[in-house]
Amino acid sequence: MSKDNELEIIQEYLDSVSGNVLLFSNDSTVPNLLSNHNVQLLSNVDQPISDYVDTLLSTNTLGENISKENKKFDTIIIRDLFEQVKNPELFVQHLNSVLNDSGTIICSISNFSHINNTVNLLIGNIDNTFFNTSRFYDLNNFLLFLNENNMHTTKLSRIKQEFSSESMNLDDSFIPSQLIDMYQKIPDHDVAQYVFMIGKGKSVSSESLDFLSQFPKNYLLPKLQEFFEKFTEFKYSLAKKDKVIQGHEESIKEQEEYTELALAKKDKVIQGHEESIKEQEDYLQNLKKHNDQLESQLKKFKFWRR
Repeated sequence: MSKDNELEIIQEYLDSVSGNVLLFSNDSTVPNLLSNHNVQLLSNVDQPISDYVDTLLSTNTLGENISKENKKFDTIIIRDLFEQVKNPELFVQHLNSVLNDSGTIICSISNFSHINNTVNLLIGNIDNTFFNTSRFYDLNNFLLFLNENNMHTTKLSRIKQEFSSESMNLDDSFIPSQLIDMYQKIPDHDVAQYVFMIGKGKSVSSESLDFLSQFPKNYLLPKLQEFFEKFTEFKYSLAKKDKVIQGHEESIKEQEEYTELALAKKDKVIQGHEESIKEQEDYLQNLKKHNDQLESQLKKFKFWRR
C-alpha cells in the first residue's frame, strides 16, 4: 500500500473508528485535522515533544499526565516518537497500560535503507549524527521490538519517495548507473517511511520472529555487495594509475628543471670564458702597443748616438 501523506493514513483510519483518541504532538496543525474526534492532546510548547516525553518518563510522571481516573483510549497517535525517545521500551509499556484491549497505536518509523539514504551515505553527504537518529534501522528490527513488548502490527502502510539521480546531481564516476539499477530491485528501496497500526499481544513468539529475521528475504544484496567491491577495486586501480602518471610527470618536471639549470650554468661558464678571452686579447693588444712604443724609442736613441 502506498500513501502520499502520513496524516492521510491517520485520518482515514480515524474515520473508520470511534472512541477516545490520545495524540502526542507539538504540531498545531494536527489537532485541527482531527477536530471531529474526541482527542486528548499531550504537548509542550517549550521543548520538542520527544524531550518532553523523556522528561516525564525520567520523573515517572507520564502516566499522570496521560490519564486520570484510569481513562483508557481506543486510539493513540505518537507518529515517530518510538525513534526519538531515549527509552522506547518504557514508553511502550505506558502506552500499553492506557490502551483498550482492542485499541490501536498509530506510529511511524523512517526507512534507513531508502535508496536516497544509501546513495548519500556512499558519496559522504550524511554526517555521523544520522546514525543516531533511530535504533530501528530496518523493518524486522522494529517488528521484533514490538513483539518483545507484547505488541504486534495489525496493518502496515508504506509512504514512498521515488529516486531521482538528477535531483541529487549524481556523477557516474562516484555512483555508476548499474549500481543504482541493482539497488532499485531491492524491496522497499523507495519506501521513505513506514506507518504502523499496532495492537496488544504477540502475533508469534519472539524466538520464532528472531529466528526468521536471520534469513535475508533479498538475495540481490550479495550481488550488490560484489558489484560495489569490484567498483571500489576499479576506482582504486584508477587512483593507482593516476598516482603513477603523476610520478612520471613529476620526474619529467624534475628533469626539465635540472636541464634548464644545467643550461643556465653552461651559459654562465661560456660567458665567463668569453670574458676571460676578451681580457687576454685586450692585454695582448696593450702589450703589443707597448712594444711598438719601446721599439720606436730605441730607434730614436740609436739615431742620436751616431
